[in-house]
Amino acid sequence: MKIAVTASGNNGLDANVDVRFGRAPYFAIVDTDTMDVNTIDNQGSGASHGAGVRAAQIISDQGVDGVISGNFGPKAFSGLQAANVKLYSFKSGTVEDAINALKNDDIEEIGGPTSQAHSGLR
Repeated sequence: MKIAVTASGNNGLDANVDVRFGRAPYFAIVDTDTMDVNTIDNQGSGASHGAGVRAAQIISDQGVDGVISGNFGPKAFSGLQAANVKLYSFKSGTVEDAINALKNDDIEEIGGPTSQAHSGLR
């Protein structure tokens, strides 16, 4: 399975999970079978508006099965849901911790936005 995890740094599995989906500086794309990681820049993280929508498009283009982040705003949630990407909430730890939690069924798929629009700016 291919999972994207919002990351605060560009250091693979050791990066801390960033709780902001649209404003996270990086996405760690992890193959859960091999634990290979490809970290990409979130080019929309500094946008004055539409960061969640832009991030959802970047993730959709990666062909991932799911995304792990702390929070998802309503527009990002809708965009990812339309692309058939599963969303999981994980708020503290490293990318590796998040992937292990998913593999061990310690986090569940979320069914709706977990934050209000523009909350990543605060």
